[in-house]
Amino acid sequence: SSLSLSLLSGMNSLLLLSLVGVVAVAADELLSVNVVIRHADRSATSGWATPQSPSILFRGNGELTDDGIDNAFAQGKDFKERYVKSGFIDKRFLPSEVFVRSSAVNRCLMSAASFTNAMFKETPKDHAVIPPIFTKDDVDDGLLVPLLTCTDGWDDVVARLNLSSNVNVFQTSIVAMMKTEWPVACATVNPALVDAIIAELPNKLIDLPANYKACAQGPAKEFMYKYIELLAGAGNSYNELRLKRVAGLLTNELLGNFAAVANCATVPCSGQPKMRVYYTHDVNVIALSQIFGVLDVFEGVTPAFSSALVFETRRNAEGVYVKVIIF
Repeated sequence: SSLSLSLLSGMNSLLLLSLVGVVAVAADELLSVNVVIRHADRSATSGWATPQSPSILFRGNGELTDDGIDNAFAQGKDFKERYVKSGFIDKRFLPSEVFVRSSAVNRCLMSAASFTNAMFKETPKDHAVIPPIFTKDDVDDGLLVPLLTCTDGWDDVVARLNLSSNVNVFQTSIVAMMKTEWPVACATVNPALVDAIIAELPNKLIDLPANYKACAQGPAKEFMYKYIELLAGAGNSYNELRLKRVAGLLTNELLGNFAAVANCATVPCSGQPKMRVYYTHDVNVIALSQIFGVLDVFEGVTPAFSSALVFETRRNAEGVYVKVIIF
């Protein structure tokens, strides 16, 4: 399912200013697509919900699961229907049309490969065509990996959770939240398993205990959303500095992408890919959703694996606008 929001009048002034001076045309025309996606299903970054989990999720903690590979592929087929079969993107894959950028974390890179594997026509010998996936070392990637290690910008969190220091707040804050904000409905579940029960809940091969399922289906996701929101500086934990650190560079790049095709004299725009795909993490998705005014779509629960924000730059009789679609 998807939610479409027209940002013709609702986008911030920076974007509106970047789109001035374009020539209006009669038809509604798609100019470019920018996609920001959370990686597909993974195992918990640490810990396991059941004794059988390590053998079923055999790639290890934090790695993409077989379900994740299948789901990323299925999502790629959805995008193929929308953008390739419609004729907007060439089914053979042209490097000039599609640019893929991913966080260097394995689960993101593998998600990007599976997603793009589904989009394009195979070679005459039935081999998959996978676009090159560009990346950068995760310790230096301010675009797609959340920057959480700085010591400033956490004063509100330190005060709220009564932390002893502003060092490593991204780690100490969740421990404090587990002590003070752990859901009553999850009282029989070890808080340290929160990531594991959420990650393993959809896996049909893993039989979670009833109390784990009850916690994971709602309260645990709400708890993790509060934590992710805190890290992102979004929503009820709004903090401009943290928000800029997590999504500032990506927001700036997206605005530049929108403006480049909006002010281009030709369609397609020479030198500009028709589609850009960015594979990233839940914290980045939440921060970007705050900036573009679509945070409410998550309804207070942690973004599902493969959650995608799609930005279509379009032109109609009134000018150029950006349409946001949530997959």
